[in-house]
Amino acid sequence: MASENPAASFFGGMLIEIMIACVLYGITTLQSFIYFQKYHNDAPSLKFMVAAIWILETVHTAFCMQVVYSYLINNFGEFEYFLQVNWGVGVTVITEVVISTLVQAFYVKRVWIMSNKATLLTAFIAFVTLCRIGFGIGSTILSYHFPQWLSFRAHESSLVTVSGGLGAAALVDVLVALTLSYYLTRARNNWQRGSNSRINLIMLYAVNSGAITASASVLSVILYASQTHSLVFLGLVEIQGKLYANSFLGSLNARSHIRSKAANPAQYPSFEFSSNGGFRGAAPQVPKVEVFQQTIVTNDMGEQENDFTMKNLKGGELV
Repeated sequence: MASENPAASFFGGMLIEIMIACVLYGITTLQSFIYFQKYHNDAPSLKFMVAAIWILETVHTAFCMQVVYSYLINNFGEFEYFLQVNWGVGVTVITEVVISTLVQAFYVKRVWIMSNKATLLTAFIAFVTLCRIGFGIGSTILSYHFPQWLSFRAHESSLVTVSGGLGAAALVDVLVALTLSYYLTRARNNWQRGSNSRINLIMLYAVNSGAITASASVLSVILYASQTHSLVFLGLVEIQGKLYANSFLGSLNARSHIRSKAANPAQYPSFEFSSNGGFRGAAPQVPKVEVFQQTIVTNDMGEQENDFTMKNLKGGELV
């Protein structure tokens, strides 16, 4: 009976996950294109952030492919190479950390605005985000310090950096989702009933995006601890970066959809992201009425004369 191919158990799961990550990168590219087509009036800083995330995603995807190519093509049949930590792994890790940090900083700013500049709450979430950066940098350094996966996993510091970084990312996602939901619920009482559907949609999106990325972080930690002879945990980490990018771009592109949820936007205010990075409530458009008066002059013979006037009388605004 032929022995099992070690590539299947060691790299099979990661290969499938990298393929999924490439599909998500395609969605990121599409969302970036849609954003630049639809939102010309956004702040330059926000446009720069979208471009930066797309560039980072491109670099991240390229190095993911480099890792796969190195293990499966360049070193085809050399099963001993599976024990080595490829140099591209560290690049993908630090790139994913930068992408997730940018997106989480974007949501931390939302918390700052929605909480009416609650300093302690925002500072705590920002601190956890900084911890995530530190753990990510630590994992990157360790990937170059330990040349083999066995020594990398055996060292206690790698467990601390990997689990600490992913745990911090999950905590930030949960805190942001809960905080935005809380303040959106409070704000809903200050608007007319018709705007509730829009606020509910924003809350649903915030909770869902936070739950997906947080679940990916927790699952990555579980796989790292349980699947000691596989890189399946690393593939999920690569997917996580794509989830953050698509969450960010989706929140920007969803603005037009949220605005269009109203059946009659003139009856109640809109609640949306503003281009300067905050939330705003737009007052309903007040309809205007113009009254036209035409005077026709008729002579004694019953004929209409050509001398007539058309006067434009502008009525008051309807309140």
